[in-house]
Amino acid sequence: MQQMTTAEKLAMVKSMMGITDTSEDTVITNYLACAEREILTWRYSYGTIPESVPVEYEMTQIHAVLAGYNLRGAENQTSHSENGITRSFSYTDMVRYIRNNVIPLCKIL
Repeated sequence: MQQMTTAEKLAMVKSMMGITDTSEDTVITNYLACAEREILTWRYSYGTIPESVPVEYEMTQIHAVLAGYNLRGAENQTSHSENGITRSFSYTDMVRYIRNNVIPLCKIL
């Protein structure tokens, strides 16, 4: 399996969210960068950190971006009720999603 470029990840996220213009490209690219950094520092906290997300965690990165992006404006909110409609979120933020779906490596000292 070949590693995806940032442009390919951006296109996939936009497609999944139904965004057809470039108005959110900078925001989504920033989310991708933040998710990448979190995945790498969480997974490789006790070793040499690679330059990019391993192929096996690229979809985790994309889903983390979707989780983070779709919670914008609902920071720190785990449930919401309005007009008889109740909403709650499986993951309270992008970091929690990553930490629940990325296996950190360990090192024996």
